Amino acid sequence: MEKDRIIRVLKDNNFWGKEQQLEVLRESYLQVMQKREKMKEALALVGVRRSGKSTLAKQFMSSLIKKGIKKEDTLYVNLEEPLFASSLNLELLSQIYEAYREIISLQPRLIVLDEVQNIPAWEKWVRSEQEKDSSLRIIVTGSSSKLLSSEFSTVLSGRATTLEVFPLSFEEFISFNGLDLKNRKGLALKQDQLRPLLRKYLEYGGFPRVVLEEKENKKILLKEYYESIVLRDVAVRYRIKEINLLKALTTILLTNISSPVSIGKLAKPLQESFKSKISLETISRFLTYLESAYLIYLVPIFSYKIKEQMQYPRKVYSIDCGLRNAISFRFSEDLGRLAENLVFLELKRKDKEIYYWKSGKDKEVDFVIKEGLTVKSIINVCWNLSSEHTKNRERSSLLEAMEEFKLKEGLIITEDYDTAEKFEGRTIRYIPLWKWLLQ
Repeated sequence: MEKDRIIRVLKDNNFWGKEQQLEVLRESYLQVMQKREKMKEALALVGVRRSGKSTLAKQFMSSLIKKGIKKEDTLYVNLEEPLFASSLNLELLSQIYEAYREIISLQPRLIVLDEVQNIPAWEKWVRSEQEKDSSLRIIVTGSSSKLLSSEFSTVLSGRATTLEVFPLSFEEFISFNGLDLKNRKGLALKQDQLRPLLRKYLEYGGFPRVVLEEKENKKILLKEYYESIVLRDVAVRYRIKEINLLKALTTILLTNISSPVSIGKLAKPLQESFKSKISLETISRFLTYLESAYLIYLVPIFSYKIKEQMQYPRKVYSIDCGLRNAISFRFSEDLGRLAENLVFLELKRKDKEIYYWKSGKDKEVDFVIKEGLTVKSIINVCWNLSSEHTKNRERSSLLEAMEEFKLKEGLIITEDYDTAEKFEGRTIRYIPLWKWLLQ
């Protein structure tokens, strides 16, 4: 591709070519990136498509420009640009960089390679450029956990750090909706504002663009995201021909969030629907692909025995409640499942090691949080505790798990119940979901 044409393609996405629209700042991520600013290692921003990785990279780039780096010394490359699509390889990457250095800047200070997994062996190019210029900072973004694969780690060993980017947390969601939460002491006074926002968050999720979009367009956008993730990040990337089967499996998974699923049980409705035998190996592969695209997460049962963990079903969670609702067409009757999904995502954001627990007496705990070899906390999620039967069930499950793990405290997250109860030296705390999400 001619150098002048490359620069014309790059202009729209670069500060030296056009003013960039950066939306609301995501301070928590920017703070982490700024702490790593002086590190020599490349930074990999990974996460589901449309979670805000590209905007975040540009926001960081803007912060460096404000500190004094010249606009011309920054380079942003969108590797999903249609005009680059016909030749996505290392040669193209070198041509882009050569054109930029010849026409724009001889001394680049920051390079962003967006959706870098589209270039085979990209990590070799990054390593090469790092070795040539130790002052050059490189950020790569990708919507595949393959960026964290053993090959990536081997080639860039000691030369890269990663940051997983999620759709908006509830706190970020509130900020995007214009509510200021800097005064934490005033949270209780803002309940009347926070509760309706939580409902919106449960229904439409936290994809940044969706949050800022008009209500009538939110589900349209979410369905487009779903199609893009399933087709581009799964079907195309892994060369899957059975696209209808893949979509049917994804719909079943998203409909059944917060529930245990097994490969055998997933096979049955698929075989009935397609009237043909579907191998368990195919379903297993598809699950791996959907996880690698960050569309779903699968949580194992707690056990100190790996073999036992593998024998039990895993619980499935969605990367975003809004995405799930757009596909499953269910909301109000599933508030309990959605609340549990939100709790999972918040624990995942905090990088917790998460399991679920089940006793021999069929008592269940939604979340067991482990640190090292020790269980540190247990959590149940129950949206509606108005029934005494439901309350007793949740409470007895926690107490049995507290006994097994030698814990003094357990937590039940609810819609609006806020108190604590003591049972023979053990405490069960109840806390509304909105309050727990903002702790």
